[in-house]
Amino acid sequence: MADRNRKIEKGQSTLEMALALIVIILLIGGIVKIWFWSNTQIVQRQQAYNATRVQAGTGSDTYQTVWPVYTPGELTEEETFPKKE
Repeated sequence: MADRNRKIEKGQSTLEMALALIVIILLIGGIVKIWFWSNTQIVQRQQAYNATRVQAGTGSDTYQTVWPVYTPGELTEEETFPKKE
């Protein structure tokens, strides 16, 4: 009788472990799916934000990014070493 109870308990623990692993795998899969979804949402929102930000800063719809936006002028010797008078 003790052997039969031991086999039943061993089978029960195996079944519980299998069910627990299935639940854990489903939870991890759900977390990963939510992570990818949120990443996609952030990328789409950032693209829309960048497009509207550029449109808001310009007066026309045909805006092209010119790089560099600021180019410093040439530094002359007179600006660097002013003549003392």
